[in-house]
Amino acid sequence: MATPPHQPLPPYGFGRPAPLPCDICGAIPAVHTVVRGHQGLVVTLRFLTKEGTFCRTCGTSLYRKMTSDTLWQGWWGLLSVFAAPVTLFMNIGARRRIRALPHPVGNLRPQLAPGRRVLARLPALVVIGALVVTLGVFVVPRLIPSTPAKFMAGDCGRNNAEWPEQDLEEVGCSSDEAEFWLSEGEKCWGMDWLVYLEYSAKQEMLCAHPMKK
Repeated sequence: MATPPHQPLPPYGFGRPAPLPCDICGAIPAVHTVVRGHQGLVVTLRFLTKEGTFCRTCGTSLYRKMTSDTLWQGWWGLLSVFAAPVTLFMNIGARRRIRALPHPVGNLRPQLAPGRRVLARLPALVVIGALVVTLGVFVVPRLIPSTPAKFMAGDCGRNNAEWPEQDLEEVGCSSDEAEFWLSEGEKCWGMDWLVYLEYSAKQEMLCAHPMKK
């Protein structure tokens, strides 16, 4: 049997929906979506939306600007600390819909300039820098196991906790910060404290004697 000849697609309006034009520039194709932003105003907050039909170029510009603005305007309030991340998350869907479009053609008006990517803009760099500093100051030190000071008889130190808890630090015996001196464990008397074995360089019992001020 002969292969039937190729049938061209019917024109728009004959079973095929016409592509939507962009509300901003008039180019096609475009998609209807909502791009969101957020502003924290210390004691109140404001949710921003740009709803319409946007081509890939104009939609990308709106997404990048509103997301970038949210990164530096969206944290100035107690509730905004929670609202800003939700806004950024909701914009992911709009970004996916916009990026799925082919490049627009036939614009009747000027298109919005997409500009730099969100992560290449100053607000994103500042937020990333702040997160890195926060992790470096508060999180990373907690993940690094601490190595206790090691003492021998005759050393001096101080306790950064309240006895009987021990958080011992070695200091010079002539220092004003020295709180105790150490001897062998069997020489404890009075109000002296036995030192945890983890602080002993030779895993032998040591006794902490208060320094006379």
